[in-house]
Parts: sequence; structure tokens; C-alpha cells
Amino acid sequence: MLYKAIRNTVKRCTADTGGFTLIEMVVAVAISSVILLIVYSAHRSIMTSIYDLTGVAEFYEDVNCAVDRIDRDISYAYFKRYNDNVCFIGQNESGQISNGRIDFVSTEYTDRMLAVNPKKSKPQSDVREVGYYLVRDNEIQGVYHLMRREDVAYDDDPLAGGVSSMLLRNVADIRFEFWLRNDWVNKWDSRNDKKFPQAVRTTLKVKNYRGTVEEFIVVSYINPVN
Repeated sequence: MLYKAIRNTVKRCTADTGGFTLIEMVVAVAISSVILLIVYSAHRSIMTSIYDLTGVAEFYEDVNCAVDRIDRDISYAYFKRYNDNVCFIGQNESGQISNGRIDFVSTEYTDRMLAVNPKKSKPQSDVREVGYYLVRDNEIQGVYHLMRREDVAYDDDPLAGGVSSMLLRNVADIRFEFWLRNDWVNKWDSRNDKKFPQAVRTTLKVKNYRGTVEEFIVVSYINPVN
């Protein structure tokens, strides 16, 4: 309707004078500017919505992968009563930041590693040391990286060794709690009493892409493999 009105005005002007006056040009430019502004605003709104949805999807996908990895490792904890090298150790710091850490031996079932010559093929061990801990982000204050340590062989040092890789960015805090009798406790060390907790509650706090901290809780039930 607006286009028809402009076209009719242009026809009348060209019929009467054979051209446009300055006022008519100003009006036409003003109307065109309003139309372009409306189009730009709509386009910006659509692009912002797409960006938000993409950010939300990537954020939850990354968190879900990290939580699933932690839950799977803890659920398949390995326990051997008379082997001092098979330990389950966890602790949290006191204060506003828990900065939790956990180290244990877990199982991960894998296929055999085949060499070019089948006679030289060797099975890959499915029992390994696993650890989770936080490393401070040097660029952003109050933010950490969640690290996962893995050693393909467990030894007499259950807190070190192997290779560490970053599992998740923008972590605000992580806390591990261990089920003892009828309550959750903040520390566990199987080297003292040769026992594993029945369950581990992991509380993970992560900053989303908007800078808001979200909390995720998962309870992993342990059925130690003997």
C-alpha cells in the first residue's frame, strides 16, 4: 500500500511538472530510510536469535559430554582389595571454591590393537589410572579448565603420571562428594580402609556463553570391578 502511494505521487508529479521537487525527494529518501531500517532490524533480530540458539546448543553439548565422561569413568571404577596401587582418592578444598580433585583406577573396554603382522598384535589394557582436576585459566579471572588425566598403567603413585587433556572450558568450580553410610562426605582415601564409596556426587559449575554460572549435578553409582 505504501509502495502504491509513492508510485501515485510520483506519477502526479511527473505528469504535472515532468520531474521531482526537492521536498518530494526528501520525502522519498525518508520513507526509503524507514523501510531499510525496518528490514535491517528484522535481519539483526533473526541473526541474534540464530547466534543465541547456536551458543546454547554448543554449551549444553560440551557440558553433557564432560558429565558423561566423568560418570562413565566413576561407574567403572576398578577395585582390587589386596593391591595397594589400586586406589580411590578424592578431596575438596574448604572455602567458596571447592576445587575438587579425584583420582582412581577405572576400566575401559577396548578392542585389540592389531599390528601389520597379526602375530605381533597386542591387546590394549582396559585398566588405567584416571584423574579429574581444575587448572586456572590465565586469561580469564575466576575461570578454570577441567582436566582429565589418564595413565594406561596404574602404579605406586596414584596422583600423577600419564597424559592430561582439557575436557571442558569456562568451569567455575567442581565438587566431588562420596556416599558413606547415610551421608555425603568431602574426602575419601581407600588407602586407609581399603573401601570404595558406593556413589559419587559430582557438582559442576560452568559459565555459559553469556557469563552466567549454571550448575550441573550427577550421581555416579559405583560397582567396583574386582
